[in-house]
Amino acid sequence: MNLPSILMLEPDDADRFITKVFFEEHQFEADLHFTASSSEFFSFLENSKAAGAGTPDLILLNMHAVPLNAAAILKSLKADADLCHIPVVILSGTKDPKMIRECYTLGASSFIQKPDTEAETNKKILSFIKYWFETVDLA
Repeated sequence: MNLPSILMLEPDDADRFITKVFFEEHQFEADLHFTASSSEFFSFLENSKAAGAGTPDLILLNMHAVPLNAAAILKSLKADADLCHIPVVILSGTKDPKMIRECYTLGASSFIQKPDTEAETNKKILSFIKYWFETVDLA
């Protein structure tokens, strides 16, 4: 069985660390890749394609990525025939209804507001894992 492949664009070092540690502590096996900017993100996808490594099973995007934000990245992903099938989850520290609507309109699969506490963060990550890797079938 292949491990699920997750590509996460998260500019915040602490949030990348929290995610990595959570996966390790809960012994959730995944092929987890982190990028810190939209340019790194697209380079990763291009390099994976060139190496014949395939595409990630799931993409996590921080809404406030730079230089392109998640909405611009989402537009690009959904316009690419090789990438448009990948579920994209948007992560944001704010809950702006207009922003959420825009992301869903552009093809986001989910929008998750980042919690303020460690306990809530752990609860959301666990719910995320159960949903995406135990409930749904990824292509």
